[in-house]
Amino acid sequence: MAALAIPVIEAVAARVLVALGIGAVAGVAGEAARKRQKEADEAKSTPIARTDAQTKTKEKCKDCAPDKGATYLRNTAGWSDDSITYQMRIAQMPPAPAGFLIEWNFGGVKFDGFNSAQCLLKEAKARYDQFFDEWGRFNYRFQGNIFEKMTAEAVSQNIAAVPKPPVQLQWYFMEPTSYRYMSKVLSRATPEIEVLYRP
Repeated sequence: MAALAIPVIEAVAARVLVALGIGAVAGVAGEAARKRQKEADEAKSTPIARTDAQTKTKEKCKDCAPDKGATYLRNTAGWSDDSITYQMRIAQMPPAPAGFLIEWNFGGVKFDGFNSAQCLLKEAKARYDQFFDEWGRFNYRFQGNIFEKMTAEAVSQNIAAVPKPPVQLQWYFMEPTSYRYMSKVLSRATPEIEVLYRP
């Protein structure tokens, strides 16, 4: 008797679920999921899918010469906290022991940061507005030497940052006056460097 009751109960339950719309939705959803899974399994084994995967891999593996560089430990004794924090934020290099920053050495030239995925070398400059008066002139004549050295650094980095493309070099400035001054200087000395104002 119990054996006869089970098919009857299943039939009644199925009719109730269909009447409620649950059985049909569950059945359709289950069938759709099985169909998608079958299509995905078939797509994995087709030659076209394998060719696409190889092409995508080649696109991701562009030759970025600075990948051959290495990290460099920069001593930050005498640096302001603002300068250290700014360089860490812009360069996005791994953490270093206290009193040091990790930088990137490529071609014998040091850069504050390197992003391999973008083939991008970075330089961060903070706290240089202190050398200018309110009209954008140097407070003292000797301070021009600071910016001459900065320009020489940019030129040497630009020479090392090859081939362009894919290699890119960006200089970031935390403050507006030093940004305006150096963007004019660097546009003449090294126009390939992108100079950015990032407070």
